[in-house]
Amino acid sequence: MLRILAFVLSSAVFALGQAPAPAPAKPDAVELAKLFGPAFTVQTEFPVLTADFDGDGTEDAVVVATAENPLLDETEQHYKVVDPFSSYYGLGDPKITVHFSTHVGKPHLLLVIHDWRAPKTKFVIMNFPFDKLSLSRTLVKKKPVPAIKGEEVTGETSLVFWDGKKWKWTNE
Repeated sequence: MLRILAFVLSSAVFALGQAPAPAPAKPDAVELAKLFGPAFTVQTEFPVLTADFDGDGTEDAVVVATAENPLLDETEQHYKVVDPFSSYYGLGDPKITVHFSTHVGKPHLLLVIHDWRAPKTKFVIMNFPFDKLSLSRTLVKKKPVPAIKGEEVTGETSLVFWDGKKWKWTNE
């Protein structure tokens, strides 16, 4: 009887040790935006998007925010402002294109954190036109990679994606 009881107890302890690990926590938009400094205001109507955008095996995060001028704290907060939309059309210098916004009020910005649990690199993507965001995929050198899909109220859709070296934009 003692052997049966010992077996049952050891089986229960083993089973507890084999319980599935809890799902990783979803990133908090406000906490992630703090990595970029106080100039950014999170747009809570948009979800935090997560995927392995840079292909390093760790989950990256995207938060939608606004700021008067995303360039102001770029050096101090250690992020890079990029404009893949304007780069596609030949002028991608954010120092120039930050003044080209066609939005009423402050434009939407994408705050991208590569490996959001232990941030490695941070980007602010500006001038990406969207009213709705979702995850998508696109081909880079014949390989599918995660992308951020922007949909406008006009029905136009476009993507931004990491090509292995930089963020790029394409019309879908």
